[in-house]
Amino acid sequence: MGALGANLVATAGPPRPETDQVAGTAGLAYLAFLSTDGIKSFVGDPARVAEARAEHNLAGFYYWDANLAAEGFTTPEAQQRAYTTLKGLFPDKLVLYPTRLDPIVWSPDFLDRYFRPAFSDLVTPYYYPVGTTFIGEAREEDEWRERLAVLLAALAPRVPAGKGILPVLQGYEQQGYPLSARFPAAQLIVYRQFWPDLDSAAVEAWEFSPGSEPLVELADLPTLQKGVCGLFAALGGPNARCRLRPTLGWR
Repeated sequence: MGALGANLVATAGPPRPETDQVAGTAGLAYLAFLSTDGIKSFVGDPARVAEARAEHNLAGFYYWDANLAAEGFTTPEAQQRAYTTLKGLFPDKLVLYPTRLDPIVWSPDFLDRYFRPAFSDLVTPYYYPVGTTFIGEAREEDEWRERLAVLLAALAPRVPAGKGILPVLQGYEQQGYPLSARFPAAQLIVYRQFWPDLDSAAVEAWEFSPGSEPLVELADLPTLQKGVCGLFAALGGPNARCRLRPTLGWR
């Protein structure tokens, strides 16, 4: 991820010195994940809190209620507890709650009931538009941009003025739905229709667990890697460069 131009990586586990060291070696900061239940056990262990405070590359945390059957439906009360607890212990760290977008279509009161931007330092919307999505199938050549724009049009008026936005873009491929190098930047263009000055983006690119065979991760997609690298280089300013080395096939 460092070679692709990222400066921050989100991990799937709590803060650990080993993760801190690996991230630092790669020239990256990292976000740790804590479930709402995990936060309770974490803050109840002073040694773990002190250990996290001593880390050099821990940029912050993201959280949600991992006990829910439906991802993205963490209650406002749970969001408030998680956010205030973590910010109280780590006031200088990021604390993020990802905002799922597709329920806007199939759960009409979703934003009223669950969208609470006060409990996330940045609004981090995500919807992965190409593949067999919850609101319909789409290929890269289809009208997924219009579908994403409808979701963002519903969200944007609810984002407080001055609140930072960190869109989480699709950085993987579903088998049968190929993606080009243009796809990462094309997603960001849609977000910039609503936030023209957007200068940051995240990409879902983690390694998939066994059983996720229909999904192909970024590490196995050289073409999509090229697109992500170009996206991060463009966001990084005039001196940013893509350090991706092309992968040579076996001969």
